[in-house]
Amino acid sequence: RFFLPAAILSATFLTYVATVDFGFVLDDRVLIISNETIRSWHYFPSYFAAHIWKFTYPHLLSNYYRPVLLIWLRLNEALFGLHPWGWHLTSALAHVAVTYLVYRFSLKLTGNVGVAGMAGLLFGLHPVHAEAVAEINAIQELLSTLFILGALMTYGRSREPGPRLGWLAASLALAAAAVLSKETGMVLPILVSVYAWIYGAARRSEVESRRRRLERLHSALGAALPFWAVVLAYVPVRIWALQGFAHVVTPLSLSQEVFTIPSVLLFYLRLLVWPSGLSCYYDTAYVSTPSWHGFVMPAAVLAAVAAALAFWYGRTRRSAPDEAKALAFAILWMVLTLLPVLNFRFFMEGEIAHDRYLYLPSVGFVLIVALAFGQLTGWAAGSFRRPAWVLPGALVLAVVMGVLTVRQSLYWSDELTLAYRAHEIAPRNVFATTTLAAAVAQRGMDDTALALCQEAFAIKPNFWRTNFDLAVLYYSRGDDPEAARFFRRACALDPDNGDQFLLLGMVLVRMDQLPEAEKAVRTALRVSPQGKNYHLRLGTVLRQEGRLPEAKQELEVELAEDAQNAEARTLIEEINQQMQAGKAEEPPQHPAAVIK
Repeated sequence: RFFLPAAILSATFLTYVATVDFGFVLDDRVLIISNETIRSWHYFPSYFAAHIWKFTYPHLLSNYYRPVLLIWLRLNEALFGLHPWGWHLTSALAHVAVTYLVYRFSLKLTGNVGVAGMAGLLFGLHPVHAEAVAEINAIQELLSTLFILGALMTYGRSREPGPRLGWLAASLALAAAAVLSKETGMVLPILVSVYAWIYGAARRSEVESRRRRLERLHSALGAALPFWAVVLAYVPVRIWALQGFAHVVTPLSLSQEVFTIPSVLLFYLRLLVWPSGLSCYYDTAYVSTPSWHGFVMPAAVLAAVAAALAFWYGRTRRSAPDEAKALAFAILWMVLTLLPVLNFRFFMEGEIAHDRYLYLPSVGFVLIVALAFGQLTGWAAGSFRRPAWVLPGALVLAVVMGVLTVRQSLYWSDELTLAYRAHEIAPRNVFATTTLAAAVAQRGMDDTALALCQEAFAIKPNFWRTNFDLAVLYYSRGDDPEAARFFRRACALDPDNGDQFLLLGMVLVRMDQLPEAEKAVRTALRVSPQGKNYHLRLGTVLRQEGRLPEAKQELEVELAEDAQNAEARTLIEEINQQMQAGKAEEPPQHPAAVIK
């Protein structure tokens, strides 16, 4: 019981140790590099008062209420600053911790060291977890799973003889941490009821009366009441922080959601069983009609899988009741933890399926596979008697899965590698295309970036990111009319982004449309009052219009907010000289400055 988990955890850590050399990718640049709120504990109370994007998009209605994530980011920033190796190291260690809990929880459910070892091995080395571990901001998946498993295990201890109150209190504290990590933690009370129902059942030798079943049901429902209290305390806080429990991102009809569910579920099942072609984005489309390939065939396959599991459970219940309990719990775990990610209205189009969404459900999957492995090998509980091929087979499986996981995680080493892989796997996904465009633009390949942005525009013309990126590319190339056109489109698609209004103002200055430029910059200030250099840019526009006192006033506001702003100080000195001389200098032809 010591050697087996030690070997599994060592293999898991070695599989992901290469990630410490990776950099920041995707949302890391916004949530970590540009996030001032994780630079000081002064912002700690704000973590519980708003969504995670509030610091960048103050007017955005978001569904991401993740205080524990922000606390984790603050701790890592305090320890490692902006050195990504430390952030990746803590993510890998968190995955090792979750793997250990999967092993211990499987052992608790089955009492079988071999089954628990196989479950831990599969979970620790499964390639589908590469995204959750290698992407720093996916740590919310690991933390939520860690706290849910911890809550269930401590709840199990509270049911055993001996002091119970302390274990129950610990379980409730972990439940609170789970929901504050990710909203999927709200499924925990149902899991507690399922656990109490299944493991409160009579033994095979006992005949359970109808009255006894009703008592067991009542007990199972009552066991979850303290956990429902945690959820009921969480819900109003979430509503207050997000200005609503949840906000629809992509309006879909009920029929679209229902018809799309089978294809996405079958896609997830394929990733768990055969994890090839993994990517950070996929071409997963909505299904609007009950077509054969989109709905009927996936639903038929899922029904066949469900029937096979039901048949297996029935046979196991007659031959090995204890294993049947674990099998039933594992199946229900998979179903219950997948339900929250099937409400596609709360996801952006093109992001309805991600590998990381399988992190929590895969706990049930690996236990199902491990139980099947245990039955095939006939590995007796608590015994190391086994067929001769079991240990070599497990070692081969570990090596194969480890190699596949290392290969998959390497795609996350940098933005360009990751984006190229995403575009290769999902060429019709607008997120994949725009991400690759941004990555090549950072390498100075503007022509390639422009072509990719135009490709993304053809896929989805009203996608904000595409319009904004096209505007920036045209702006950098000096094509002001096209830049202004796409900035206007971007502003119309997302009126809560201050930077695009500011950039639009700078383009209009270069086009000598000063009144329109002033209006755009003032809109930027209204949308993002704390925007960096916003008052500075308004001051430059007002100066071009000859309104020197107003320009000076805006520059002084900028200087008050940023005393180290040398450009604002220089402009104030120049305006003072102009005002003292009684005349304004002629404005330069291209006064707009690049936003730093």
